[in-house]
Amino acid sequence: MERKIKVLIVDDEYTFCKFLKAFLEKRNYQIIFTTNGEHALDIIKDESPDLMTLDIRMPGIDGYEVMKKAKTIVATMPIIIISAIDVPDMEESLKSKGASAVFTKPADLDQLLETIKKLTAVPL
Repeated sequence: MERKIKVLIVDDEYTFCKFLKAFLEKRNYQIIFTTNGEHALDIIKDESPDLMTLDIRMPGIDGYEVMKKAKTIVATMPIIIISAIDVPDMEESLKSKGASAVFTKPADLDQLLETIKKLTAVPL
C-alpha cells in the first residue's frame, strides 16, 4: 500500500483548517492541523509532515517565526503560505525566508492542489 502524503495545516481560523482538511482528505492526503504556531512546531518534531501550509497572522508566534523555526527542524520540508495578507512583493519576501509557494486567501484550490502535488512529488 502506498504511503499517504502527510500535510500539516497551520491557521488560526479553525473553519479554514477544517475546510482545507476535508478538501485534501478527499484527494487521499493525510492531514494534521492546528490553530497554534507553538503546537505546529511540536507536530513537526513528532510527526515529520511532508509539507506544511501556514498562515502569517496568528496569535502567539506568527507564521514568520513558525517558518523560521520549522526550517531548523526539517530544512527540506516545503512550506506553502496561505494568508489574507496581500502586500506588494510579499511572495518574493516570503520565498526568501523559506516559503516554497505563496497564496492569498481565498486560495484557488485547484492551483493549491497542483502546487502540493509538485512539492511532494517523489523524484524518479
